[in-house]
Amino acid sequence: MKKIFLMFSLFLSTIAFSQVTPLTINNYTNYTITGRLRAADLTNCVPELYVGNTLSSGNFTIPASSSTEYVKYYTANTAAIPVFDYLVRMSNTTPASVLPYNHPNVVAISPTTDWSFYAFDLRDAANNIYDHFELGVTPCAGTYPTNAVGSVSEAEWFYITSGGTVYSYIQIY
Repeated sequence: MKKIFLMFSLFLSTIAFSQVTPLTINNYTNYTITGRLRAADLTNCVPELYVGNTLSSGNFTIPASSSTEYVKYYTANTAAIPVFDYLVRMSNTTPASVLPYNHPNVVAISPTTDWSFYAFDLRDAANNIYDHFELGVTPCAGTYPTNAVGSVSEAEWFYITSGGTVYSYIQIY
C-alpha cells in the first residue's frame, strides 16, 4: 500500500509541477510587434489560451528592440513584458472567458498545453504595418511555418533543449 501511495504521490507531483515550455520572444527590429499569441492542448487544440483579453484585438505587443520570457502562464505577471490576463476557452462547447494570470483554470491547463502560434504585424511608430507573420507548430497552428521572410524582417520559431528542459524561442530580426 505504501508503494502505491508513493507512486501515486510522485505521479500527482509530476502533473502538478510540470510546466508549459518556457517561451522567449526576442524582437531585434526597430518595429513594434503586435499580434495574437496562443497556447493550446497540442493533441486536440482545446483548452486554449490567448495572451491578452480578446481573440481578435491584436493587443499583445512586444516593443522594438526588446525581449521577454514566459516560464509559466501563471507567473507571466513577473515577465519583462508582463501579462495580466488571458482569453481562455476550456472546451469546444464553452465560450471563452477573460481570466487573470493566476486563475485556477489557467494553472490547471498549464501542464497539458503549450505555445502553438503567434500571428503578428511589425508596425512603426505611426502604426504603419510593414510585415505580417503567422508562425506556429502543428497540429493547432494548421499550416503555419516555423520561419518566414518579410519585406523588412524575418521571423523564426525554434526549440533548444538544455538539461532536459525544452525552451521555445520566437525571434524577429
